[in-house]
This record gives sequence, structure tokens and C-alpha cells, in this order.
Amino acid sequence: MERKISQNQILIKICCVIASFILWLYVFNVENPVRQRKIVVPVNIVNKEALSQSKLVEIDDKNLEIPIEIKGNASDIFSIKAEDFKLECDLGSYVMKKGENKVPVEIKKSPGNVTIVNNENLWLSIKLDTLAKKNLPIKVLIDGQTKNGLRAVNSVLKTKNADIYGAASSVYSVNRIIASYNIRNISRDTSVSVALQAEDSYGNIVKDVYIKPQYVEVNISLKNVKSVPVNIKTTGNIQGGAAIKSIFASPGKIDIAGDYRIISNINSLDTEPVDLSKISSSGGINAKLIVPDKVYLLNNSGYVTLNINLINDDNKISQRTINSKIQTKNLDGNYTAEVENSSISIIVSGKSNIINNLNENDVQCFVDLSSISQGENNVSVNVNLPDGVSLVSKNPQNVKVKINKKTSEVSNVN
Repeated sequence: MERKISQNQILIKICCVIASFILWLYVFNVENPVRQRKIVVPVNIVNKEALSQSKLVEIDDKNLEIPIEIKGNASDIFSIKAEDFKLECDLGSYVMKKGENKVPVEIKKSPGNVTIVNNENLWLSIKLDTLAKKNLPIKVLIDGQTKNGLRAVNSVLKTKNADIYGAASSVYSVNRIIASYNIRNISRDTSVSVALQAEDSYGNIVKDVYIKPQYVEVNISLKNVKSVPVNIKTTGNIQGGAAIKSIFASPGKIDIAGDYRIISNINSLDTEPVDLSKISSSGGINAKLIVPDKVYLLNNSGYVTLNINLINDDNKISQRTINSKIQTKNLDGNYTAEVENSSISIIVSGKSNIINNLNENDVQCFVDLSSISQGENNVSVNVNLPDGVSLVSKNPQNVKVKINKKTSEVSNVN
């Protein structure tokens, strides 16, 4: 009995579903009720040349679109597409200004079997900026190497400079114009057309600008590459009885390029002679490289840094002046302190290697307020120094400190 009742319930549900579907078909196809629907339609911008006459330009010139509300029979509005409408915004008919502009949108074409509900309230927001121009030199960046190991040297541009046009905010952010090309797919000297790109000071591409010309011709010359060590040349002697403990070049090797018959005979690059009599302490100096004719340097400006370390230089005693802020310590929480002089100048001495590496964070200058009474006090300034550093003098030696008792919140309210 229960099984029969369950079967009857299932049959009733199926019949209800079928009846609902038939009723929906009847309402949709026979009665065809009036419905309302929102659809997004692109807007065609006309008379853009009027902006350039006013020295203005769009900040964002991507495709613009707005939503419209359409009303009609269900069978009509659900079959309509955005392409069935034509919306237009005429920039030449209105006075435009820098910033955000609200421009009315005209309906040029729409299906006749639907009604546009919001046709009286169609506005497009267009952001404009001042039109700017900038001229910059073009920088060539040739990357990679050919399959047979050749590298590009002495790349020549037929066009040296390029103009940038666009919104002032974008144009002024451009730091350089580059012509970047990878030579992995070429095997001999050639001329290629390279697209120009605008970059900001961080190396990011600035897209919202126009570059003229868009492409430049670059003549690329390919040469063999070889890495050779730097040979340091010196003249004279260190003054004051000191001697060189070590000297080395940074970088220690240089990549050179040229014809194979030339660079195959080059095993090192000499520096111009460095006069040691002018060196009085350890440190780094620049030395110019002697580059043979028809030999090119890769990723090097023609100079290396010579790092010189002298014997006994680390044991030399030297002095240094440091300005430090005076801090307060051990102040009772119920009091406040006002220090007349907030900074102190101290002279310290020690071995050169310690003094040269000393920074302000290594020095602590403070006044101890643990036993100071309320009112004005003349307090000595304490100086804590790291090991190997001694105090020569301090100015001032004492400072005036005014101790005041904190005012309670109740007193402030009264």
C-alpha cells in the first residue's frame, strides 16, 4: 500500500513539472509579456582631432562603453545584441577641459521593437590631460649572442633621437627611449628594424605614449669574444715607509671583442701606470685600461678599480669627530626632562681600521637622571665607546637639564 502511494506521488510531481513547462511556453510565446533588460554597448568617439586643437589628449583611450536599459516583449529583448545599437559621442560639439569631462551620448541606431528606458540620461566620462611632447636620444640595447658565439659591438643607429607625444603625466615620466634587440637568430653583420619603447626611471615600459618614429634601423656588427685578465702596471714607491700588502683589480677579467686574428694574440689588458708615490692609505682608485686598436670592450667603460691594501696602515692611529644626540636614562616615570643642548660633538681616536668603520650607532651619549632632583640641574654627559676607541674630548661636557613633575589628568580637567 505504501509503495503504491509513493509511486502516485512521483507521478504527480512529474505531471506538475510538465504542466509548469507548458505554462511557461504559453506565457513566453503566446502572451509574450513586456520585460526590461540591461545591456552594455560600446560608444564610438568622433572628432577626436578637436582635442589636439585644444592641446588635450585622452588619458585612457581604451574602448569606452556604457550600460543601457531596454524594454520590450520578452521574445525581442532577449534576442538583441550590443551590435544592434550605435551610440556616438561627439567631442567636437562641446568645450573640453583638463580632468574629467561628462559628455552626452547620442543614440544613432537602435532596434525598432524595443524602447531605451534611460535614453535621456546617457553620459560618458572622459578623462583628459594636457598634450605634451618630449625629445630624447635613443639607447640601443643588444642582447644575447649568435649560435656560433659572436657578440654585437659598435651598433650604429640611423636615427639618433625620437619624439614622444601623449598625456603630460605619462610623457614626463619617460626617462629614456630604447631599441632592444636579441641577436640569437642572426649570423653575420646586418641591418634590422627595431621597435622603440619608452621606459621610466625604474625600467618599466610606459605604454600610454606615442613614439615617432615607431621603428629605427640599427646596423649590427658581429665580432668574436674573449675574456682576458687585467695586468696592473705601477710606477714609483709608497711614501712614509709603508709597503703594498695586496693590490688587485675589480673586475679582474674583461670581455673583449674583435676579429679572431686580432684578439687571439691578446692574453691580457694592461692598465696605464699608476703612480704609487701619490698613495698614502689603503683604498680604491680608478685605473684606465690600454685597449689595442680595433678591439672593443664589452660591458666596461674602459676603467677598473684597483683595491690597494698597505702594510701597517691598519695600525696607524687616527682621530675623528662625531656628532651625536644626547639621550636621557633612568628618569622617574612621574617626571619629564628637558635637555638644553640636544646634541654633543666628541673627538675619538684609535686604529685607522676601527675609526674608519665607526658609525654614530656605535657611540652612546647620555645623561644619568637617577639621582637628579626637580628643577634645573647641571649634569655631566656620559659617553660609551666600543673597544679600541678612546675619547679625546667632548663639547659640551655638561648640560642643563630641567626636571618637571607630570601634571595629573584630574588637574588638567579642573
